[in-house]
Amino acid sequence: MSLFGKKEERYIGVDVGAGGMKIVELLFENGHYKLMTYGSTSRNADVVATSLTENPEVAVKHLKELVKEAGVEGRDVIASLPVHSVFSSIIAIPKVKDELETRSLVERQAEKLLPLPLAEMIIDYQLIDDKKIGDGNDSDGAVTKQKTLVAEKSEATGRADENERVMITGAQKTMVSTYTKIFQNAGLDLMSLETEPFALIRSMIGDDKSPIMILDLGAFRTNMTIVENGIPFINRSIKVGGGSVTQAIATQMSISIEEAEQVKYDLHASGSAIPKAVVDLFQPIVHEVNYAMEVFVKSEISKNQHVEKVILTGGSALLPGLDQFLTEQLNVRTFVGDPWARVKVNPALRPVLDELGPRFAVAIGLAMHSKKKASKEKIKK
Repeated sequence: MSLFGKKEERYIGVDVGAGGMKIVELLFENGHYKLMTYGSTSRNADVVATSLTENPEVAVKHLKELVKEAGVEGRDVIASLPVHSVFSSIIAIPKVKDELETRSLVERQAEKLLPLPLAEMIIDYQLIDDKKIGDGNDSDGAVTKQKTLVAEKSEATGRADENERVMITGAQKTMVSTYTKIFQNAGLDLMSLETEPFALIRSMIGDDKSPIMILDLGAFRTNMTIVENGIPFINRSIKVGGGSVTQAIATQMSISIEEAEQVKYDLHASGSAIPKAVVDLFQPIVHEVNYAMEVFVKSEISKNQHVEKVILTGGSALLPGLDQFLTEQLNVRTFVGDPWARVKVNPALRPVLDELGPRFAVAIGLAMHSKKKASKEKIKK
């Protein structure tokens, strides 16, 4: 880097998962992101399905190894929060101009929905659009509940019934504190924490406004998010993932976990048909995906009557035949996403990155988010 030139804008995304960590460092240059380096650590499929953050010392070790082995040069990081440990909901509040009053209204509404007292949570929110009371339907969906809360507020304050929808997310303060200390002890500055769906929207969907489901097949969980206009309206998570696939293959073939992991890789490389054990294992996922799609349609969040496509990501997304299997089961076009599509990469690395792509989708999306956070205040220690 030139001593007299403009400082390089390097941004780091760290995906903290049960199966290990992934790190991606991007350079923002001439309006585009360029891949500088990447790396990952992994845990065996037979480890307890718990987050690395539940053992901070191990998490710090993973981080230090990643930074060193990948040759990361930056220090400012955006990290992920898992879907199942973050509260998320869409509410509606009276439309006001003052930002402080907006936050106050959001917090009052959030108190009625949060699983813990507001004092124990860190709340963030995003305005979605404007919505009048009485719009929509009276079904048992989240939108109806939100309208009820708004109506009560409006009657109590005498406000006009013009409202706006707000997406709120909340994380427990103790969890945020744990993340901050882990990154601090690893010699990194944690600029912000973001939920996985927003990172995946950035890396897998981009500017596509149509209703899309992202199906993230992690090591021990599968997360499903239905997105429209860049907003994750439906989030669900179940305890079935790539580790379960490995276990099923090991049991069916009477082999070790390590050998089963190799079988998964060989299956993808050979393009063989999806094994019966995997087909059986994915039936609960198919059921949950169908249910999530039904909720999306019945809630009338969208004018669209169906999800247009399903994008696969995560470590097990490349299982041979899985995309075709899910296309047939769901009657919705399903394909493996390419998170590198919006990042400039060395053409010589492309074959390797294509193999790794689904595993790094969250980390890539996090790094792409960092530019927006770079000028803001860091998370308070």
